[in-house]
Amino acid sequence: MRTLNRIAVTMSVLALVLGISTVVAGRGKPAPPPPVLCGCACPDGSFVITHAPDADSCPAACAAACSNDI
Repeated sequence: MRTLNRIAVTMSVLALVLGISTVVAGRGKPAPPPPVLCGCACPDGSFVITHAPDADSCPAACAAACSNDI
């Protein structure tokens, strides 16, 4: 019975160490920034809201959104 207790304690400690190291390793990666919403006034007079990865990409995203406007 004493051997079973040692095995159980050893397994518990290993599981705890693995769990803690997984949590610590997972914190090192920051989340990506959220996409930016761009409001686009299209040449045909319509208004479209689209997403872009950053504020500098809004003109290209608006051009694509206005050309594919349904």
